[in-house]
Amino acid sequence: MVRSCVIAFAALVLAAPASGASLEAQREAYVQARAALAAGDEAGFQARLPALAGYVLEPYARYAWLEKRIERVPDALVREFLQRYDYTPLPDALRRDWLRALAARGAWDEFVRAYRDGHGDDELTCEYLARRLEAGERTAAIMERIDELWHRGRRLPGACNAVFAAWRDAGHMTADKVWERIRLAMQAGSVSLARELAARYLPPEDEVWMARWVRMHRDPARALARLDYPVETPVARLIVRHGIVRLAYRDPEAAMERWQALRARHEFFGEDADYVLRYIAILAAQERSPRALEWLAAVSARPDDLSLKRWRVYAALWAREWEAARRFIADLPAPERASARWRYWQARILEQEGREAQARALYAELARERDYYGFLAADRIGADYSMHHSAIEVTPAERAALLARPAVQAARELYLLGETVEARRQWHWAIRDMNNRELEIAAVLAREWGWHDRAVYTVALSGHPDDLELRFPVIYRDVVESNARAHDIDPGWIYGVMRQESGFMVDARSPSGALGLMQLLPSTGRAIWRRLKLDGSFENALLSVQQNVRLGVGYLSQVLERYDGHQVLATASYNAGPNRVNSWRPIEARAADVWVETIPYRETREYVKNVLAYATVYDYRLGAVPTRLAQRMPAVTP
Repeated sequence: MVRSCVIAFAALVLAAPASGASLEAQREAYVQARAALAAGDEAGFQARLPALAGYVLEPYARYAWLEKRIERVPDALVREFLQRYDYTPLPDALRRDWLRALAARGAWDEFVRAYRDGHGDDELTCEYLARRLEAGERTAAIMERIDELWHRGRRLPGACNAVFAAWRDAGHMTADKVWERIRLAMQAGSVSLARELAARYLPPEDEVWMARWVRMHRDPARALARLDYPVETPVARLIVRHGIVRLAYRDPEAAMERWQALRARHEFFGEDADYVLRYIAILAAQERSPRALEWLAAVSARPDDLSLKRWRVYAALWAREWEAARRFIADLPAPERASARWRYWQARILEQEGREAQARALYAELARERDYYGFLAADRIGADYSMHHSAIEVTPAERAALLARPAVQAARELYLLGETVEARRQWHWAIRDMNNRELEIAAVLAREWGWHDRAVYTVALSGHPDDLELRFPVIYRDVVESNARAHDIDPGWIYGVMRQESGFMVDARSPSGALGLMQLLPSTGRAIWRRLKLDGSFENALLSVQQNVRLGVGYLSQVLERYDGHQVLATASYNAGPNRVNSWRPIEARAADVWVETIPYRETREYVKNVLAYATVYDYRLGAVPTRLAQRMPAVTP
């Protein structure tokens, strides 16, 4: 009886009667329908469905009903939904729910027909592969898909075990592949997974090697000092390499000493030496070791190992070995070498070597660009900053054509109704196949709606870098400037931090738990709240524009004071924390551009560059004479 009622109601849910309701009436009906459904009032939900016919958010209401009843509704109704609403991302989401329901009730024929690859769900993928294998399919494509699944360092769902067993029985699982996945698991720190793989797929006599690997992982210094087994076999070399690298993360110099002692007593291949030396050398460079440059130079770099090649340059710049830096830049791939970053450093090296005319020519070329390196180059020759602004112009016909797309309309409606998370997801769906011109138009539309974070995001995808009003919107100006005055802080810098941290997403949430426009951790926000002696409740303060900016600027003021007004160090500290920044400070003074370029963390390195460049652009957008980077970037001292 219950199932028959659900089926009958489902037919009504997917019916599409004509509706002459106005857009405002449809919006109101949609809000009421969702509220009724949330309250468990199915009659109230059903009563409002006719008013949603033809409304672009109709599928969102229907999906909200279907997803909660996916185990009970007829498969035909699900298929109809999947076909009807492809202008939204909802069919993909519903398909995943449906596949799980089909698997739960063992409806495997329907499951195989409904399955689509690319949904990112390993359990569903393994269930699908298992059904194909059960049907006797052993094609090369299926075996390659299983091989791809196997080479993961993380734990996979239990449904994958049967797939791997069949893959092994077909002769595709070798001992080398088992050890390779164990290596990936150990490298990811998943010791329990590595042990399970060894127990399930290796013969009992290999258990001793797994135990040795675990000991090496837990205490590499001790295990390396007490090697009591031959290390000439492939597995033994993997274990030793793992231990040396683990030790290098703690102490690169000690790791190098141990590695050299082992090489003197045991036979290792050149590939082992390059693997180990690469890790030790890069980690030593990140710690600013005086030996790093020597060790980096000794590695046989693969042509595609861009990370190693960059660290060679960084180490040479830090050591002020200009000739070595020039040689290492020359070894970079041509497209990389042609970037503004390396052209700037080529000019800096020329300047250091006394070749002023050549350096000035490069600086003058770079100074035409509106970016971090262009501003640095302009400072080197005393040139004005280039701020060329070119607004994107959109014709009425282009605007109307894009607005006619249901996918765009749905994103706009969700945004206007305050459903920002779903609106953002719908927007990404709407723009996913747009060409550059369409993306430009979409960015303009988002800006017109006041949806600045999507305007910033979308114009960046369009390849049009010169519409400064779109890329660097001046919003919340009263809040920013009042807090800037209260703390005697440059408002351009505040905007630069905000632009980099959240791209103006008021509800931004990072994986680490940071919230809001200026991406503050709750613990940090609470500490600043107490420091500023603010009244009221801290609850939800970080998702309020006014409070988030107030607390974020308060924290900027705190780190700026900590570093005696040094904006570079304060900016780095805002991103990485004061403890890390203190550990990166030099023993003797370094030029700020060198210090920034060699920050050990890539995220912080790029963060500082972006904030400084954005702050400069925001000075211009606020109608002020831009503060020169030379002024923002004094030498970094011990």
